[in-house]
Amino acid sequence: MTDIIRLSPTDPLPAGHHNAILIRRFGEDDPNAIVTELDFYGAHPVMLIAVGPAGAPVEWEDAVQTARHAAGLRGYARLYTVDRTAGLRAQAVLAHGGDHSIFAAELSDTDEADGVRGATLLDAPRANGRVG
Repeated sequence: MTDIIRLSPTDPLPAGHHNAILIRRFGEDDPNAIVTELDFYGAHPVMLIAVGPAGAPVEWEDAVQTARHAAGLRGYARLYTVDRTAGLRAQAVLAHGGDHSIFAAELSDTDEADGVRGATLLDAPRANGRVG
């Protein structure tokens, strides 16, 4: 039977070339979407999106058990699982309806020593007629 190794939301993914990994994360093209994917790394890598009937999202624990079964059928001794949406910051984003901008103030690149007051090069002081 395939062992389940549960990683914390901020843990790095395991290195190696023969791993089964189930990851729940925010969608890349739609930050309001949550995607659960199952990745098999090895000689023939495969990535599957976990969806239920009619494309409905799958509950996390159901996805874990389904992934464990699929990993066992493919000969993987371990299944690593990580729910990237379960961290404190991710939970705050979920509580705000998927709005990732709630931490915008924390992501400012203001550097008073260099005269930079903002998050883009356009906010940097001009030097020799150039921005930045």
